[in-house]
Amino acid sequence: MSIRISRYLYAIGFVLIFVVSCQPKIVSVSPEAKPEMPSLPALFSLLEVRQSGIHDVKDFVRTKISGERLNHSFRQALLVKGNEAIRVDTYNLFRQVLGVLIYEGGKTLMYDPGENRVVYGQEVWDIMHRVMGTHIDFREYISVFSGGIPRFSYLQAKVATWNADQTIYRIETIDRETGEQVDIEIDAYTLLPKSVTRIRGTREIYKAHWDDYQKVGQWDFAHKILIELTDRNETVSVKYSAPVINQGLAPDAFQFASDIVN
Repeated sequence: MSIRISRYLYAIGFVLIFVVSCQPKIVSVSPEAKPEMPSLPALFSLLEVRQSGIHDVKDFVRTKISGERLNHSFRQALLVKGNEAIRVDTYNLFRQVLGVLIYEGGKTLMYDPGENRVVYGQEVWDIMHRVMGTHIDFREYISVFSGGIPRFSYLQAKVATWNADQTIYRIETIDRETGEQVDIEIDAYTLLPKSVTRIRGTREIYKAHWDDYQKVGQWDFAHKILIELTDRNETVSVKYSAPVINQGLAPDAFQFASDIVN
């Protein structure tokens, strides 16, 4: 009897060993290795390459402006030339021109189709407020629309640090001319800029975000831009459809016809 039990237990043990040995092995997968942070000069050089590499951009964009009692959406034609010039043609739902804004050479002009004339100075902001529900000083953000950092040539890098989960490089800089702090965030894996924040004293003036990067020619280009006008509690969202980069702009792209210029 004891021999039978021993043989029986031996058989069960053999089966258990066979079953266990045939189970698939679970291999532990190590988390994705964190990238090493480049030197501060190397990070700044990457930004400089993008800043100098994209010369001009043109596209039809969808712009949404949101804020307190403010929620407007527009179709616009956008032309950007480096950090030197910008042209924004704003259309209504019937594709009729509501206004054309041009900034070039330190001067801002706006075409008022209702009066068929070009205005300057304070009238620009008045018409912009009438057309868009607010006024936006596009001069400050020209570089943002082509993926660049505003006033980049004036910035002096101070320190680079990680964010909490080590996915973003944060560069703290100072604008040598204004003394304002400018913080830049770069994706640690793609090395593409994610945001830029300008701070005056202790007050955040604006923060611009780049998102939805897609390949356009040789460039990774952000198809979504969000500008937070912090001091006014307003946001400007710009969505590109099919941007054209570095294909040149017409010589008169930033000029109005002489017969409507006062």
